[in-house]
Amino acid sequence: MLPQNKADVEILLESLKDLGYRFTRPLAERATYLAEPTNIKMMRAVILDTETTGTDYTQDKIIELGMVVFDYCPRTGIIGDVHGAFNQLEDPGFPIPPESTKVHHITDDMVEGKYINDDELEAFIDSASIIIAHNAKFDRRFVESRFPIFKSKPWACSFAQIDWAAEGLGSSKLEFLAYRSGFHYDGHRASVDCHALLEVLHCAPTESGILPMKQMLDNARLKEYKVSALQAPFESKDLLKFRGYRWNAERKVWHTVIQESLFESEAEWLKTEVYNNKRCKIEREKVDALNRFSDRIGRLEVIDC
Repeated sequence: MLPQNKADVEILLESLKDLGYRFTRPLAERATYLAEPTNIKMMRAVILDTETTGTDYTQDKIIELGMVVFDYCPRTGIIGDVHGAFNQLEDPGFPIPPESTKVHHITDDMVEGKYINDDELEAFIDSASIIIAHNAKFDRRFVESRFPIFKSKPWACSFAQIDWAAEGLGSSKLEFLAYRSGFHYDGHRASVDCHALLEVLHCAPTESGILPMKQMLDNARLKEYKVSALQAPFESKDLLKFRGYRWNAERKVWHTVIQESLFESEAEWLKTEVYNNKRCKIEREKVDALNRFSDRIGRLEVIDC
């Protein structure tokens, strides 16, 4: 006999959970994540997601932009009130490739004559102290190309700046994280994905017990250097590769990214192990939340060693 009301459904679900079954609830958009009012000092953040005609930001275009603005505690990562959503479509000026429509289900008819309002967008993100995306390396390049205001905002990435594997979660895909967080949703529409990510940042289970939002914020605050070993001897390539350096074929240089505090020891390692204590030049580029995940170059210096 099927349950007759919500209370009976809850009793049935609890009974099945005791037998080892796992269930997910539909995503419910919240007005607040606080159980009760708090005097905690909050700042404001925006979660952002784009749907595009393809993956090349130099040629493809944004066709949908979704955002959610909310309060958060910068010290603890606690999420507070949600202050609204933004979702607008834009005509790219050319037909949407069928393979893209298969992903996000946005058609040419849906975007015909549509345009994202720049003034409304700027007003929406004006108070945000940080922009968050799940794969900011993708979204940041697209939105900065279309809306230069995003260049002035610090960014964080919930995909790259939370070690989901170390936290016992086998995938960093948003749909999987939602499932492990106990809910499901219809994805691949911009503002819906934003609400799903906000829920994940609030309640995804972590083995460390540290809130996902806090982990991401702590990593976003890190100051780093992109270190390039200029004119490194050819025979050092295996040593550099083993250390985690990557080859830039266009510039013909090996490079890696390290925390700012580790630069002196890294420079010493390069001079000793790669350049055999000969005079050398090492390039360092400042990387922080203002240019990380973008194609914009940070402050460059060439260090003589």
